Formats: sequence, C-alpha cells, structure tokens
Amino acid sequence: MIYSGRDVLSEGARRRWGRMALLLGIIATYSFGGLWMMSILSKNDLRPELEWSRFLRPAQYSQVMLKQSSEGELAPALPSERDPSPPSSSYIMSEESDAEWDEDEPVRPPGAASLPQPPSLTHVDDRERPEAFLRCGDWQEGYMELHRQILEGERPPRYLVAVLSQSGLADQLVGVMSLFFWAYLTGRAFQITVGEQPIPPLEAAFDAPFINWTRPAGDPPVLTEHLYRPYNGDRHYPPSHPSVQNMSEYGSMYLINNKNRFFSTLDLNTLPKSGADKAVLFMASNRGRVFRLFDNPYHRRQLYDVGLRPETAFACGFRFLFAPNEVTRDETGWQLAEEHLIPLHYPDDEETEKEAMLEARNTLRIGIQIRVGDFVFNQPGKAERLSLDDYMSYFQCAREIEHHKRTPETTKVVWYLVSDSLRLKELALEKFGQNLVVTSTEPSRHVLCAKDGLTDCNESGEMAESLAAAAADMMGLAETDYIILTRQSGFGKVAAWLNMRWHNVWWLSPGEPQMHACGARSYVQLEDMADKWSGL
Repeated sequence: MIYSGRDVLSEGARRRWGRMALLLGIIATYSFGGLWMMSILSKNDLRPELEWSRFLRPAQYSQVMLKQSSEGELAPALPSERDPSPPSSSYIMSEESDAEWDEDEPVRPPGAASLPQPPSLTHVDDRERPEAFLRCGDWQEGYMELHRQILEGERPPRYLVAVLSQSGLADQLVGVMSLFFWAYLTGRAFQITVGEQPIPPLEAAFDAPFINWTRPAGDPPVLTEHLYRPYNGDRHYPPSHPSVQNMSEYGSMYLINNKNRFFSTLDLNTLPKSGADKAVLFMASNRGRVFRLFDNPYHRRQLYDVGLRPETAFACGFRFLFAPNEVTRDETGWQLAEEHLIPLHYPDDEETEKEAMLEARNTLRIGIQIRVGDFVFNQPGKAERLSLDDYMSYFQCAREIEHHKRTPETTKVVWYLVSDSLRLKELALEKFGQNLVVTSTEPSRHVLCAKDGLTDCNESGEMAESLAAAAADMMGLAETDYIILTRQSGFGKVAAWLNMRWHNVWWLSPGEPQMHACGARSYVQLEDMADKWSGL
C-alpha cells in the first residue's frame, strides 16, 4: 500500500508521518524478530515493505539487468533516501558533526574537488537493476563507471590492489572486503592478485559479475612479495629497483593479523601516510573492518548517503564483487543447497513457480556449522576417533530453534550441516537421517596446502578445488533461515553476514553445554559478531 500525501498533507505532516512509520518499523523489528525496511520513494510517497531476505541464486548473480521479480519473490529494496546521484568520493564528516548532520547538505573537506569523483548517473528504477544490487543502495553503477574509466585510461591511474593472504577462505574474504570499501571510499579502481604465492586465486571459485577485479599478470615480484605472510624481510619498498621504472608511483600497507582500528577513526584518503597520493597501492589484509567503517567520522556520511548500512554492507559488497563460478556451482555443497534450500524457478510456468515459492516459504531451514579443528586434515587417526557426543549441543540447539521458530504453515524442516570433519557429518547422518540432515560427504580438504600436510597440492589443482568446495559450503549455509555457528571460526560468520537477516544467529563452542544458549531471544547481536575472530 502506498500512501501519497502529495495532495493532502503538508510538508511538515509528511515528515512526521515518515518518523512515525520508521518508529513503528523499529518496534515491529524487535517485537517479531523480523526486519521491516522503510523505503522512502520520494519526499511525497511512503511505502512500508516487509523484506524476506535470501541469498541470490547463481543464475541471477551474473545477469546485469533483470526483469521485475515475480509475485512471491523478494520485495524491491531500499531506494535511497537522498539525491540519486552517486556521491563524491570525498564526502566526509568532521568529528564535531558525528552525532547529527543535515541530510540534505553533505560535508566536504577542503580541496575535495581535486579528488576523483564517480560520475553522476540518473537513478534507475530498482525493478530494472540486477538483483544483486537490491537492498544495497545505489552506489554500484557510479563505481562501475569510475572503475571502467580508470582501467581504460579515461582517468589518471588510481588503483588499490588487494594481495590475497595465505589464509583460509573466510579470512581472505573479510580482508578483501575491507580493502574493497577502502578503494570505493577513496575513488580507486579495485583489483585482487595472489602475486607469486602458491595459493589459488579467487577466480578458482568466483566470477566477477560487475567489475573486472583481476589484476593482470606481470607485476614485478618486488611490488608484492613483502606483503606475503611468510616474508621475513623489510616490509617497505626500496627507493628504487631495476625491475620497476618509477618506484615512487607505488605504495603499500601490510595489515595481516592487525586489528586495524584506524578503519573507524582516520580519513582513508590520507593513508598510507607516505603514499596516499600514489597511483597504485598494494595492500594485504586478513581482518574484516567493514562494520567499523560506519563508526568512521570521515566516511560514515559517505556510506549512509548511498544507502549502505552496517548490517548489510558486507553482503552488498560481496554480491557486487563475486558470483559462484561454474566449478563452485558443480560442488556437492551447492548442489545440495539448490535441491533443498533454494526455491526452484519456472519462468515459463507461473503456477508451478508460485507453488515452488510457497514450498520454500513453508520450509524451515536451519544451518549448522561445526568447526572441529585443523587436526581433521593431517591427523587421520584422531579424526576417525571423533565422537558425536562432543558436538551434540549443536543439534540440541537446532531442535530448540526448530521448536520456537516453527509455525503452523511449516511443512518441512531441513538441517544444512557444514563441517571440516567428514567423520562428524557421517555420524550426524547416521543419527538423524537424510530426511532431516543435508550435508556433503565429500572428503574434507583445507584451502591451504600446509594444513593438509602436503607439498604439491597446488600444482595438482587440489587447492583450487578445495577453494571452490569451501565457497559452495559457505554460500549454501547463507541460504538458510537460522544459523548455528562455531564461536571460534570465521567461516560460519561470513556465511551469516551474507545471509542478510537479523536476529537469526546463535553460536556455541564444541563441548560446552548448550543450556539456554539457543532460546528465542538468545541470538547473537551483529555488533558482537563483527568484532570476534577475524572481524567483518
């Protein structure tokens, strides 16, 4: 229902109605454990919409323009509440204005006009935008154009290149996402490279649906090798090097295993201190600080202005950068998710489409992520002696969530189990049966060769396969309605944040008593999750 006060209400009355509607939405959120998103279509139109958030199907991921969602699909999402033009990359807030600001007047720093600015675009109807952009604001088209212009030489070279860390997939992704938003906020084209490290590139698991983030081969090793985790030398560039024509054009930052608190306090346009104006910045990070960027007095306004929000920005950036490639979609974890968790599409049969969507809505999907430990990869004897009793609290938690989240309309319950332990998954299937538990029984492998006690797995392609399998499990877990995580793991946390829901995550530690950890109001606060383990 759309309420238009264009002919009835005064400007002041419309503003009061807007505030009242927002307050009612907040009350509804806390009362019903759901998410009401208030979409302000214009200064005169007000439309409250109930969002049913779900991760995207891979087929929809790579389409640049999609038709209007059919009935029963996700509601159109979050139109911006501001001038539709993409922001200048130099919008800032002073610390004095952090508490409040005039929503119509962006604060600009001295000299802002000299910084790169994304081109202005006419705002398009959300129904004509890729589904990956919905509920994510309207910054994407502007950044796509800026990125293209830099790559094609229409703007001066200005890059931020993420050097992938030798870490698990979760740590790699949280680091990459933090650096991507750094690039966006400072008007740089974003690229990713592994340099000459013996690890698979993210291209082994993901396509790039909207911008080409692949760093072309050919960078001299001196530009990246000091950012590798095993490197033991000086982590700064030399004044000159025979393989680099102009070393002064390059800057770098090594942020591995660093808390990086400056993400919430400093103007990223001024970093690194001796190289903020460099044409190319190489950076390495395995820590997530996207959530804390919304505390940054210099960039908070810039993020809010384009419709980004702290609880969804990570997922929005991920959906912009990554789509599961064909290899990932062929992995067992994703195939099971498509079969049991994701509503099937029947574009040529509207009635069957409605039935499939109704069945999906009436299925209660509970994700369970249990991290046993790295010993499952290189200590087969110990891994085989694993007991299900030590992890029964996770399944008891699932039963409790099922009890307080099931409704009269629920016709089916599915537990989607992800674990690094093949033995644990086999025991769970024996205990609870295939009608309830959905899990891959493919042998588990870590994405880092050393974790498996092997030395040649990169050359044989096994690491690339492991990366795709991990991506499939992570994105499959993100399709569930409620998620039970292992507290000491970043893998499940990334999946939970890709899920784009509120009040739907519980976490446990192996061996600890479940007690009342999975009650209806015992969910983990997003802010608590954002600061634990590797961050988000």
